[in-house]
Amino acid sequence: MEEKSVKEFQSFLESMGIHYNLIEKDIDGERQIFCHFPNGDVNFFKIASTGTSSLALLYGWYIQMEKASFVFIDEFDAFYHFELAENVVKILKELQNTQIILTTHNTDLMSNELLRPDCYYLIGEKRITSINNATEKELRRAHNLQKMYKAGAFNA
Repeated sequence: MEEKSVKEFQSFLESMGIHYNLIEKDIDGERQIFCHFPNGDVNFFKIASTGTSSLALLYGWYIQMEKASFVFIDEFDAFYHFELAENVVKILKELQNTQIILTTHNTDLMSNELLRPDCYYLIGEKRITSINNATEKELRRAHNLQKMYKAGAFNA
């Protein structure tokens, strides 16, 4: 990874609420990322949690996504807590000219603040339905989509 890329990766992690002072080191001819601490440096991947390691993978994909017209990530938030998953969606929404489909079981992400109702789909046996087509109600910004989902409003 180029030095600039390490700093960009560090900025990406910071935008997700993860704060490390990252540096690059050459170990036996291989460039590796380390976390710099006052008492020494530690290989990033030796101390990164599963969620942080998966963010590193996502970052690798993210820097390539601008070149893609379509991206599909199944269970994108499997190792993320709610706030981190929400931040990931916000970052991905900033990409221009890339259609992104994410799957999740996390109903906490069902929010008008995050996406419009017509961007949420329910996948069932032999069908995929937009939640705005799964109810007779006119969905408005004030609706709590998660609460409606848990109450069975989209079972039509």
